[in-house]
Amino acid sequence: MRNILISLAAVFLLSQQARAEMTEYLITGTKPGYIHILDMKKQEVVRSLKIPNAGRTVYSLAPSRDGKIIYVLTNRMKSLVGLDSDTGKQVFRADFVEGDIRRQAFYAFDLSRDGKELYVYQLSTKIKLSEYEQLPTRIAVYDTSSGLEAKPVRTFDAPRRIHMLMTSKDDKWLYAAGFDIYKMNPKTGEIVETLPLRNWTLKNRSLPDVLDFWPLWDQTDIFSTPVYSVQTDKAADDPEAYKTGLLTLDLDTGKYEIKDFENTAVLIFSTVISPNGKYAFGTYTQLTKIDLATSRLAGRVDQDHTYYAVNISSDGSQVYVGGAACDVATYDPDSLKKIGQIFLPKGCGDQSTASLRMMKRETLK
Repeated sequence: MRNILISLAAVFLLSQQARAEMTEYLITGTKPGYIHILDMKKQEVVRSLKIPNAGRTVYSLAPSRDGKIIYVLTNRMKSLVGLDSDTGKQVFRADFVEGDIRRQAFYAFDLSRDGKELYVYQLSTKIKLSEYEQLPTRIAVYDTSSGLEAKPVRTFDAPRRIHMLMTSKDDKWLYAAGFDIYKMNPKTGEIVETLPLRNWTLKNRSLPDVLDFWPLWDQTDIFSTPVYSVQTDKAADDPEAYKTGLLTLDLDTGKYEIKDFENTAVLIFSTVISPNGKYAFGTYTQLTKIDLATSRLAGRVDQDHTYYAVNISSDGSQVYVGGAACDVATYDPDSLKKIGQIFLPKGCGDQSTASLRMMKRETLK
């Protein structure tokens, strides 16, 4: 009995130690082709990974659930690469160009929740002697175990102008955001529901305007983005006519909402929902805080410069802004005071529109 108790105690201590060694990291990318892993509690760059044949470009990023692999859209959106986050070794690569067919993604890709498949939106053009032939837009599905010469295991046609792909929490659905948001069967490509955006039916309201290709739902499984529109029953010179709203799509429940929260005062590029579900934070030239219960502005501060992407720690104690330049700043979510700033390694060409993703994994040495 004593030996059993000792063994159980040892297992418990080992499990506690393993839990204690889990760390949350932020990942971003910079020209001319690097992925950077940042420890936000220590406020330092832990590791930088060189992307092979990056074409000096880094776009959307997606870490595997265990944080061991980081997938990145690169090479001028003509390749999707997977790097081992410990060694930097390239373990997956899909190059989209095939003979006289030029294929490029447009930011939109996502990894299935079970880590087995990658979904990539692709634009396809056939290069002829004297003309270009535009082929149907499609979603290509890749097996993550396919190695360095990955080819699609299946494809299906998709609507035009898609800029974001999102898997549902149970892997049952694939959401494709474009003029509207399309709920698709990821096995067949069947569109089972269309969530209206461009085709909303709000009375006395213009078509909405959205610019967002940053996947920022890591902590809540809620995609959010600012939406701009004009109230057409008001005079064009009336500030009350211009509205900024927040679109949210819960990737667990499928709940979809768009709510105005202010007359348009500043531009916001991207937003993230706090883990407690009470606030949203948005960034561009200013950091914006939105009260989700009242759909009202809760705070706003100027930033040092333009930032494109925003994310948040899993406990909600820190808000991060990055993109555009060569630093990532940390803010207190209550006071909106800047409490940290990490400058990326020498040689950074800028983050531009690279994603700002969060991942948890064993502590990197």
